Amino acid sequence: MKKYIAILLIVTIAFTCACVLCACETGEELTLYVPDGAPALSVAKIINDGKVGNHKVTTTVTKGGNEIVAKCASGEADMAVLPTNAAVNVMKKNSDYLLFSVNVYGVLYVVGTEQISNLSDLVGQRLYSIGLTNTPELVFKTICDTANVSYVNVDDSTPNSDGAINILYKEEASDVIPFVLNKTAKFALIGEPAVTQLKNKAAEKNVTIYDLFDLQQLWQEATGSNELGYPQASLIVKKDLLTNGFAAKLLAALQANNQFAKSHLSSLNAIMRGAGSSLDLNYTEDLLNRCNLTAIPASSAVEDLNKYLAKFNLQLDADKIYNANND
Repeated sequence: MKKYIAILLIVTIAFTCACVLCACETGEELTLYVPDGAPALSVAKIINDGKVGNHKVTTTVTKGGNEIVAKCASGEADMAVLPTNAAVNVMKKNSDYLLFSVNVYGVLYVVGTEQISNLSDLVGQRLYSIGLTNTPELVFKTICDTANVSYVNVDDSTPNSDGAINILYKEEASDVIPFVLNKTAKFALIGEPAVTQLKNKAAEKNVTIYDLFDLQQLWQEATGSNELGYPQASLIVKKDLLTNGFAAKLLAALQANNQFAKSHLSSLNAIMRGAGSSLDLNYTEDLLNRCNLTAIPASSAVEDLNKYLAKFNLQLDADKIYNANND
């Protein structure tokens, strides 16, 4: 009888070890949520691979950030790329997440149907823009304040002021593009890859779109940023996942993303659309460069993060940042 019990124990232990080994090899299934556009492009390699290390990762591309904030509030998202200010607000409400990396260092550009050389040339003109109360508004107005250029918010029924840039805000880039194409708007502030979409549509109508101002460069000059641009989109991760080597594998995947994307230009559109992107583009290396994709550990970008977040009256607490040295 003792012999049979011993055999049974050996079999049970062997089965348990096999299950543990299997679990270690396959890892748990994780969810990653990202907004469409440049934030989604910043995780293209993860989308394509469907995994990070031994963990299967299912990535969902959404139209905007509100849905993702809800997924984080419920804890359904294991990882999420969000506008950095939104990510900080999420972490204030849900202590399960840490700020892991900065993924996009700004994607905003002022374009137009005629050429100008200085911000002051926009005074008296109407500028159609996205991002009221968000990054586009705060970045552009900070740049204007530094350059001593006046601005005023207007709506469709407001006459232009001759002494200021007249900014008319729309919700999405898709709401701005038609006004440029029908020549109602001469100037627009939108982000990549929407700028490329606008240029493609304009070319079909024999309309020329000029690149006028790179707001990333102007921000760097206005604020003395250490990076070219501002930490516009960042990745938050559930802190319980950042153990047993997962953090290093995740950072490695993110840091390999740019090279992966540039090596898969011909298939990148299909990869992104397969994850839910609504964009249908012929991706080029120039477009990717204009999206300012990066993978900087949040712990290495604290100064830029706090300088940027201060515009939202936010502060990033040290205990909300993942730091491998603390593991």
